Amino acid sequence: MAESYAHKVAAEPISKEEQLKAVEAAGHKYYYTSAQEFDDINKKMVIEEIRRFIKPGRMLELGYINNIWTNALLAAGGCVDILEAASNHVEKAREDFSGNPQVSVFQTLFEDYIPQEKYDTMLMSGVIKHIPDDIGFLRKARAWLKPDGVVIACTQNSRSFHRRLGTYMGLELAPDAHNKRDREVFNIHQYDRYKWRALFLEAGYEVVKVEGVFLKILSTEQMMYLGEKYDVLKIMEGLRQLTQELQDYAWYLFLIAHLPTGDLSPQAG
Repeated sequence: MAESYAHKVAAEPISKEEQLKAVEAAGHKYYYTSAQEFDDINKKMVIEEIRRFIKPGRMLELGYINNIWTNALLAAGGCVDILEAASNHVEKAREDFSGNPQVSVFQTLFEDYIPQEKYDTMLMSGVIKHIPDDIGFLRKARAWLKPDGVVIACTQNSRSFHRRLGTYMGLELAPDAHNKRDREVFNIHQYDRYKWRALFLEAGYEVVKVEGVFLKILSTEQMMYLGEKYDVLKIMEGLRQLTQELQDYAWYLFLIAHLPTGDLSPQAG
């Protein structure tokens, strides 16, 4: 289901009903597997890089798989609103933070959300690629941000080392071609660090920083196999440091942005 819609949306718009079906189907692929748990090691590296940019107060988290991002936001101080459309992810979020008054979970497509107040921090981790009209949504979300608020946006790099290697090995047609995993989890868009920056600039944000984290040299499954024979955490730490020399090849990208000075975005609500 998600595979077919991801292919279709590249050629033509899809209906809201089709989008919801695709999101629901994608929620049952890859997530809560050993592969996802392994990739979380890399994502925790990203979290350590972005912690210093989180502004405490009222915070928004777009998308939910597990509590690693939410806990990073809560550690900064304040409350977190989680937006998620896939029912199994919503259930997991509500289970993880049951009884915690600092966390609210809303089951909705991001595009349909209407906030009651503006946010100090908006975290968009690995989610913009799932939105059919990515730039349209980002323009809309400007109205959700406080004048001095910050956007922290993360995505996989479509030209990462392991995607380039897979192309030369004949496994893919091009690094930024949609592979099997992309289709399974409804990844509509692909971004390298230049496209990622350009997307936010075109949507009307001021981009402060774009940086790559972790040099993923093999696929997740291959890295997991490597871990059966060697100290993979030590290898991964070395690859994290090596990324500073090879930014174009990084596995994950994070972007820091805010509203331009004098921005006149309409009030939320």
